[in-house]
Amino acid sequence: MAFDAVHDISSLLSSERRDFLIRNNGDQVVKISSLIGKRVGLYFSAGWCPPCRLFTPKLSEFYKELLANNSKNNDFEIIFISSDRDALSFKAYFSKMPWLSIPFDDLETQKKLKILFQLRSIPYLVVIDGNGKVSSDDGVNLVKEFGVDAYPFTADRKKQLLAQKEEAKKNTQTITSVLASASRNYLVSNDGKQIPVSKLEGKLIGLYFSLPGHEHCEDFTPKLSEVYNKLKKKDENFEIVFVSLEEEDEDLFDEAFESMPWLALPFKDEKCQKLKLYFDVGEIPALVITGQDGRTLNPNAVDLIKQHGIDAYPFTPKKHDVLHGKVEASCGCDGSKNDDDKTMEETKDEKVEDSCGCDGSSKKDDDKTMEETKDGNVEVSCGCDGSSKRDDDKTMEETKDRKVEVSCGYDGSKNDGDEKMEETKDKTVEVSCGCDGSKNDDDEKMEETKDGKVEVSCCGCDESKNDDDQKMVETKEEIKEGCGCKG
Repeated sequence: MAFDAVHDISSLLSSERRDFLIRNNGDQVVKISSLIGKRVGLYFSAGWCPPCRLFTPKLSEFYKELLANNSKNNDFEIIFISSDRDALSFKAYFSKMPWLSIPFDDLETQKKLKILFQLRSIPYLVVIDGNGKVSSDDGVNLVKEFGVDAYPFTADRKKQLLAQKEEAKKNTQTITSVLASASRNYLVSNDGKQIPVSKLEGKLIGLYFSLPGHEHCEDFTPKLSEVYNKLKKKDENFEIVFVSLEEEDEDLFDEAFESMPWLALPFKDEKCQKLKLYFDVGEIPALVITGQDGRTLNPNAVDLIKQHGIDAYPFTPKKHDVLHGKVEASCGCDGSKNDDDKTMEETKDEKVEDSCGCDGSSKKDDDKTMEETKDGNVEVSCGCDGSSKRDDDKTMEETKDRKVEVSCGYDGSKNDGDEKMEETKDKTVEVSCGCDGSKNDDDEKMEETKDGKVEVSCCGCDESKNDDDQKMVETKEEIKEGCGCKG
């Protein structure tokens, strides 16, 4: 495969009769050997293609800015591989490009490269690194979206840029941007009602990612329901939205949702999987908490609720720190506090009491430390042997070297909720420019001739087409490139 192979740039771009590339003045030639060790972008384009004409100025701006910003970037070059119909069209289009090109009359090399890199649409920018490996076949989109920051077009750079983009989106996210879509602005209740997403604005929201039938989800849902119902009785400004990861069995979804007292995204809604990726949900169940402004407060509050129930509300990192500080205030069950025992911090709105579950009979006068707060007392007690603990006593110990993790327990085997991907042999990739389909009798058709010449037709597109304009269908006997007219 071209995308996995190591390419020799000289043999890739040269022919038996030619070992050079040309500039747009027609006279100056550049030896292909001068590109060895450089990062090279192969730019497949044509002057008759509206999306190409729109993108070429952006690529030209990128190219000039890159070379101007850093002299080291002179190790980058772009090579134009034309799909123009005639030499005059090629010359007119190439005159706007500051980079190199394969000569227009070298149809054999042009055809070879189009087949090698599986050209399906134009414009198309493939970037090959200095070692001859393809580092990106998505150069057009990267330049459009990130400009000069896309360089050097590596997988790591693309990942970094996309992460920065997602982070920027999260900084401006609202509950509407998170939950609504172009085709849906509502959530559903388990009695069939549609609730506008706007009703959730200004509330603390828990996005509950769960898979019906999954063991850990089935265990956690009743605990979450108990907390939710208690908060509703207290009239707290809080709501939960069920984001189901079940994509095949609607009956299973309905059965699970029936027992939930909160709202949900509709079954198999497009947002479900998108939100899983957006919030980087790596284990289930997961409860993402967003604040009244719609921004993320806690990427997963499941452990917090398991350990502390309703006391964990509002499920923020600050609340987590308070609760874990409370636990660390326990003295260790021998009744004697050491100098390094932690002291409970003052809180404004609650009484925090720590004990290890004893009945108080073994307490000594010096067993407890009292600190007065504005609204109550903080009591830390100890001295039991554990024998008098009741079933409902909570125990939580945290050490420096122990981390409590809750995961879904996947062993790598897919279940019914896992995403599937099917590949078909005959699928055709089409990119349409939005033509109205009214082909004229004189519209040209693509044919491969015996001498290897490849003609490209636009099918009468006008000047107003957008970036989705082009189409290319490749069969065993021909390469066809065009704007993708529906006619």
